[in-house]
Amino acid sequence: MKTRFTTVDIRAVIAEINANYIGMRVNNVYDIDNKTYLIRLQKPDSKAVLLIESGTRFHSTDFEWPKNMMPSGFAMKCRKHLKGRRLTQVKQLGIDRIVDIQFGSDEAAYHLIVELYDRGNIILADHEYTILNLLRFRTAEAEDVKIAVRERYPVESARPPEPLITLDRLSEILSKAQHGEQVKKVLNPHLPYGATLIEHSLMAAGLPGALKVDSQADVAEVAPKILEALQLAETYLDKTEKFSGKGYIIQKSERKPSLAPGKPGEELLTYDEFHPFLFAQHANSPHLEFETFDKAGTT
Repeated sequence: MKTRFTTVDIRAVIAEINANYIGMRVNNVYDIDNKTYLIRLQKPDSKAVLLIESGTRFHSTDFEWPKNMMPSGFAMKCRKHLKGRRLTQVKQLGIDRIVDIQFGSDEAAYHLIVELYDRGNIILADHEYTILNLLRFRTAEAEDVKIAVRERYPVESARPPEPLITLDRLSEILSKAQHGEQVKKVLNPHLPYGATLIEHSLMAAGLPGALKVDSQADVAEVAPKILEALQLAETYLDKTEKFSGKGYIIQKSERKPSLAPGKPGEELLTYDEFHPFLFAQHANSPHLEFETFDKAGTT
């Protein structure tokens, strides 16, 4: 089952939250567990709750989550600095799976920085990105940068969006892959699209979604068609910048063991994946359709 937000998911949900919740004030901050937090927002005519789970997801929620009776130190610190402030901006840092949620403006601004990769992190910082509190201390990869209280969060280190991959670079990546490895898995670490969008784009370009790397001669022959697929993937990434569409939960069909001989067991549909688009590989799968992607993520 899919549990983490991809870059495409992050961009889509940021667009929807910016469209629907900017200007609402923080009413309170709660913790569900040591990595999951709720931010209750309100304005005179409406209320909303944002859910943040370190390393995993970020979206609004209508579910009534059980809150810790005694708020954690991190939740208390967030209450101290965020209560009463307006949500002013949500953005992605570069092309990384990092969300910067800003409350207040100018020198009165505070930031919640949510890292949605690896072990994750949530960082509370002031208007200069000086860290006031965080879930876990760490040292930034390949840099002598400490992610710690009183240090500055390195927002400028986020990976900038890269130009579309070239045919030469694509051929180089494929040539280093192991024989029989799936193309979507080979390309996924090198590109921001995610394996699901790569698979969809391969199918849309007339290739198998589970296309595998064969001989070097085969790589040379198929690489231009794969490049065409990746150009299509880029258009989907562009669509998420100002995303306004539906959300989909893909279901998986399972059967309970039958108690009656000769009769099939009862079919059970369970949630398997959620996406802001109905990708080609899921077109014939049972699925639920939602008014927005944000609503699909809350279910």
